[in-house]
Amino acid sequence: MNLCRGLIFAFALALQSIAAAVTTHVYQPITVESDSAERDEKTGLTKYLGNVLIRQGSLVIEADQVSIHSTDNAVSRVLCTGSPASYQQMDQSGEMLLARAGTIEYLPAEALINLKTDASLSHRGTLIKGDSINFDLQRETWKANGDNQSTQKRIQLVIPPPQTKPSTEEIDGP
Repeated sequence: MNLCRGLIFAFALALQSIAAAVTTHVYQPITVESDSAERDEKTGLTKYLGNVLIRQGSLVIEADQVSIHSTDNAVSRVLCTGSPASYQQMDQSGEMLLARAGTIEYLPAEALINLKTDASLSHRGTLIKGDSINFDLQRETWKANGDNQSTQKRIQLVIPPPQTKPSTEEIDGP
């Protein structure tokens, strides 16, 4: 019985630390690796070129090129390009959000991700594909569009089946 209580306590602590990591990642330092970089102090623009890897808490961005716009020493906009660029971050419930696109725009203050050109987003088992996808990290809502000028003419949505099988009574009704 004591072992069971100990395991439950350890599990609760682990969940609590995951939740704390998700909500406080914006207060953690940003680490950037790239082949080269240049900064304009007057405009607050930093450009990273070649095999860019950005980490901040659970947030990981990989791209060919990244432009980070900052105002008053705070990141206001991150623009990533690649073939494809990728973005991943743990959500508030500990689920991983994965995104890929030719262009990814991340607006941390608004908690928005805008994906453009062969975009895909995977979250909680649901996969969304389209030419463009906008995802609100705070509200966990999205909008997707196809583009009749490209190969991704329509959006595609794959919704996973429920985790538990419904009983025959639930299927057939009363």
